[in-house]
Amino acid sequence: MHVHASDKKLTEGGSAKFFVNSDGSTVVQNRGVLSDIEINKIQKFIKINYLEMFEKWSMDSNKGFFDQQ
Repeated sequence: MHVHASDKKLTEGGSAKFFVNSDGSTVVQNRGVLSDIEINKIQKFIKINYLEMFEKWSMDSNKGFFDQQ
């Protein structure tokens, strides 16, 4: 599963991409224009909410975390 987060202007070029591990930790693939503080805040949010996010995501996908089923 991966998550996109954007700047206040919601520009694609400013968008960051986070791959979410099965324990809620993340790997930042692209940080966009987000600051370290913003990246850390988003990572903490994902860590707290990743199970709920995964449940929503899995409604539209037959793949588990990182294509594991």
